[in-house]
Amino acid sequence: MSKRSLDFNAGWKFVRDSIPGAENPDFDDSNWRVVDLPHDWSVEDYSPGDTNHVGPFDKNLPMGRDVGYLAGGTGWYRKELIVKPEDRGKKVIVQFDGVQSDMILWVNGRKVGRHVNGYTPFYFDITPYLNGSGEKNLLAIRVYKPDQNSRWFTGAGIYRTVRISYLDPVHTDIWGVHIQTSGETSGTSVVHCDVSVINQDELSAGVTVKVSIRSPEGKPERTVKKEGNIDAGGQKTFLLKVKIKEPVFWEPDHPRLYTAKITIGKDGKTVDEYVQKFGIRTLSYSAGKGFLLNGRPLLLKGGCMHHDNGLLGAAAFRNAERRRVRIMKENGFNAIRTAHNPPSGYFLDACDELGMLVIDESFDAWVKPKRPNDYHLYFKEWWKKDLETMLLRDRNHPSVIMWSFGNEIQERADASGLALARQMIDFIKKFDNTRPVTQAICRFWDNAGKEWKDTAPAFALLDIAGYNYQWQKYESDHRKFPQRIMFGSESTSMEAFENWERVKQLPWVIGDFVWTGMDYIGESGIGHSIYRKKEDEKKTFLMPWPWYVSWCGDIDLTGNKKPQSYFRDILWENSKLEILVHEPIPPGLVERTSYWGWPNEVPAWNWKGHEGDTLPVHVYTSYPQVRLEVNGRLIGEKKVSKDTRFTATFQVPYEPGTLKVTAMEKGEVRGKKVLKTSGPLARIRLDFDKDILHAGKGEVAFIKVTSYDNDGNPVPDSDMQLKVKVSGAATLLAAGNASPVIRGSIQDDVFRLFRGKGLIIIRSTGKKGSVHISVDSGEGVSAETGLMVQPVQ
Repeated sequence: MSKRSLDFNAGWKFVRDSIPGAENPDFDDSNWRVVDLPHDWSVEDYSPGDTNHVGPFDKNLPMGRDVGYLAGGTGWYRKELIVKPEDRGKKVIVQFDGVQSDMILWVNGRKVGRHVNGYTPFYFDITPYLNGSGEKNLLAIRVYKPDQNSRWFTGAGIYRTVRISYLDPVHTDIWGVHIQTSGETSGTSVVHCDVSVINQDELSAGVTVKVSIRSPEGKPERTVKKEGNIDAGGQKTFLLKVKIKEPVFWEPDHPRLYTAKITIGKDGKTVDEYVQKFGIRTLSYSAGKGFLLNGRPLLLKGGCMHHDNGLLGAAAFRNAERRRVRIMKENGFNAIRTAHNPPSGYFLDACDELGMLVIDESFDAWVKPKRPNDYHLYFKEWWKKDLETMLLRDRNHPSVIMWSFGNEIQERADASGLALARQMIDFIKKFDNTRPVTQAICRFWDNAGKEWKDTAPAFALLDIAGYNYQWQKYESDHRKFPQRIMFGSESTSMEAFENWERVKQLPWVIGDFVWTGMDYIGESGIGHSIYRKKEDEKKTFLMPWPWYVSWCGDIDLTGNKKPQSYFRDILWENSKLEILVHEPIPPGLVERTSYWGWPNEVPAWNWKGHEGDTLPVHVYTSYPQVRLEVNGRLIGEKKVSKDTRFTATFQVPYEPGTLKVTAMEKGEVRGKKVLKTSGPLARIRLDFDKDILHAGKGEVAFIKVTSYDNDGNPVPDSDMQLKVKVSGAATLLAAGNASPVIRGSIQDDVFRLFRGKGLIIIRSTGKKGSVHISVDSGEGVSAETGLMVQPVQ
């Protein structure tokens, strides 16, 4: 029987070099090092002694601010493969979830194929290139990631998972199962399961296709089957229907997943099995009722997210992708726009399992460039291939609620761009007509002479209109186009109040997606807030070296809340009372906050050296009145409402001790928040994100590092340097902090705290056992912890 999607990530030989001839089987790679995938070479340190480099960062990288000063270049991967005797006669498929970016595969020195899009999945049938069973085969992959190919950090190398399949000549096609559901409102759901079966044999084949459904609890539902003949070298799609009585629905609060098992029978034997998770849910939308999931209105609390994993670079480990989704969910988000490219398969699996809605996006550029070496070089030849693989891989995910085929495309309103948009929409609908299609459209900053009214033909093509930073147009556009359904495809944190009020008030505005939900590498310092002389009116878009992080996210690079997230908690009713303090501004300077930024405030009352200085204190609350005290002394009382943007601001002379806010309603105390001045850092706490680490080389765990004083109070101003040691059944993968500026390597064993916090990431060696982790300041502060590594049950 077929063997599907086996892990093919371990034991690749790698070199970061453009040496010729490495595709040849007899090439000497004995000096190459061995890596396990996923692997991103751009976050690996340069050799020491080079004054142009700090850790992995290249100070002189052309347009380095775009990509966080992390370079690409050329890398080679090689791996041996031996086909076992029992797999003789099988079709051997190597499947890639993503490679950054232009890759070519050779097998035994013969070129198999090329792929150029760094974000889309793809596969190669390597059967014709293989030696006989039991003999060695050599797979060689050259990856070229050019400079100036993106507006943000991409990573470099085979940064997503690779799998291998040994398939019977008669088998279900890769991504060959399409599941749709209907009839849910009648008490019975009809599961439509389209199964594409390929016959790569030399004879026609009579086959039986069977679909068995299990409930989210694992109980059998129903099984149906169909029979048919497939010509030699042919393909046939079998349409099967399964009725499920009293179905349970997939939704963000209850992400229930069914399982479909598809078996292919031939000559009385099962020759292939294919397992597909799916959810039962309905989507509907209109200008009058908004967005409805399972017949109920739902406002999209959204965040745009790039694909990187912070200190891991772009490497898409399963646990890391799940962690990102979990953090977003814990902070109140129910929707993510995958800006501006398809995410990893692991990311969408996590969204299905945790209950996160997704706008799945394909392209940031079409024919006209945004950077000299970006996707525009390949668009005409590759867009259909790349869009098709995205749609085939992702169409069964219940989390995906919308397809987006472009972001701020320069030719969006030109005749050529409108023609392309029509082609792409028709192409998408051919593969999936159950989801709305959208595009993110902005004002014409990139097209001199065009005005907002010129967007009308582009919007007219869309099921739902994506508005980038244009909440001011929602009502006036509605008067002109009353049937247009809108959402904020990008917005800023500083305008969170204005955007969310319109989502709540205007039924035709179905949600808001902040730029961004989480910090990312690249577009360095786009969300900065800096200090300058008052007369210096110069505006800055990106920040120079050593900035490398965007700093515009609600959540920082290591998963902690930033100040705008506390404010959004109030807007989204996740919290009713929060208090933050603006840091002291240097004398003679004023704060300049970028369009995507947020003022430099934190939930802290540690300002040593600024005793007596007056600091702005912001209280965010949905309560009608607040009272502020310092060390029991009343500073003032203020009323709060929608008219004050749920904000009360106090000017408070700093003195160490306790800052307390009390919320009042109808003369009664409704809530309190307290910030305390901590003592000096006295101890470190290490907290794992899991209880057990699985013994697989692709398994990772995250350890939060937090500083405390002797009384157990967090120390929010500590930047202590720590040395980390990992021993046992795991290795150190990364260690660092959320600072937006470069502070050295992110993969060596030394790092500094930022705002009293840090993060350590470890990777399983693949063996069971225990892991011991310790950190030491060298100044009398240390901590240690451990974790068991166990095989997957």
